[in-house]
Amino acid sequence: MVRIPFVADDGTQVTFREPRADDARQLMRFINSVIDEDMSGIVMDKRVTLKAEKAWLDDIIRMIRRRDAVDLLVECEGEILGNCDAARRRMKHSHRAAIGIALVKKARGKGIGEGLMRATIDLAIRRIKGIEFLDLSTFEYNRRAQRLYRNLGFAKVGNIPKAVREGDFLYSEHLMVLDLKNWRR
Repeated sequence: MVRIPFVADDGTQVTFREPRADDARQLMRFINSVIDEDMSGIVMDKRVTLKAEKAWLDDIIRMIRRRDAVDLLVECEGEILGNCDAARRRMKHSHRAAIGIALVKKARGKGIGEGLMRATIDLAIRRIKGIEFLDLSTFEYNRRAQRLYRNLGFAKVGNIPKAVREGDFLYSEHLMVLDLKNWRR
């Protein structure tokens, strides 16, 4: 099991670690807190149940064992503050993996997200054989995330106008790709 100590910009000590089967309840609390935010930046819009979170966790652990995915959680003093995963796409897209990240508010703006993404990308390169690209989508209003992705080497390759509904407003979704040949640690 991967465990990576990390010190945030403000001195907070966290651990990036792989998920365990007994993490479901904490993961549910974490993701629901992000879902509850206005303009959270994630695609999920309905709170998850413990049953749904257990099913997702079982699936991701199975994918990790098959080496089709990696997943790292951010843990601080026993609390899960974030998650980043990369999962191989299927069929003719199997040379690509989709990557996604989410952090609770109190973990943002401290360098934790960048550290977590770097660790996840490194782990994906080592574990998911044959991937050449990572891709993600982000919403036009999530400028902080876009800046992070560009700093990591992701390039915007597309835009879907009015793809995301937040309340009464529609926002574009930006598609971004990282060519792993250009990955710089």
